[in-house]
Amino acid sequence: MAERGYGSEEKHFPSRVMLQITPMQQSDVLSVSVGKSNDNPTHEFSIEKGFEGSFDPPNSFGLKASVTESLTLAIRPWKFEQSVHGNTATLNWFLHDGGNGREVYSSKPSKLSLLQPRAWFRDRYSNAYRPFTKKGGVIFARDEYGDSVWWKICGATLGKTMNWEIRGWIWLTYWPNKQRTFHSETRWLEFRESLQLPLTNFS
Repeated sequence: MAERGYGSEEKHFPSRVMLQITPMQQSDVLSVSVGKSNDNPTHEFSIEKGFEGSFDPPNSFGLKASVTESLTLAIRPWKFEQSVHGNTATLNWFLHDGGNGREVYSSKPSKLSLLQPRAWFRDRYSNAYRPFTKKGGVIFARDEYGDSVWWKICGATLGKTMNWEIRGWIWLTYWPNKQRTFHSETRWLEFRESLQLPLTNFS
């Protein structure tokens, strides 16, 4: 974005994050369980518009008009899903467009929405219910999104070190923030890490 001359407020933002966590000593795992999926908050907006008028000329019955409009919009910025395949836990965070509910990483905004100054993803770092911080960091807290995975390990492994493999994919999307442009894109990157964690008794 800097090469295009857009400035620091025009940047890519994470639109999907996927993690796969696998214990390498499969024989030591008794079971795997995960927390509830889709445990993300909903913010509701209610907008009401009204117009009232009256006209009472002499020697007439009078004329009155009233127009009202109401709109309720539910925004779920991040949707969380998790699943288990064998002993591998898969965690997914999806960013959704608050206007139409579509997943951001797999869709493109309409050209009309790119030009609207009050579109949900425009001025996204100062919006009251923004999914990002002003520095571009992601906003989702543990008390709002389920993110727990439990592996039940046989007791003989307590006190030992267990190897884990973490594979991750991050999708980064660009939609205009303040710039008036039709440019949009999504890129992704993959990483893999190995961890060695000691097993202790937390009871």
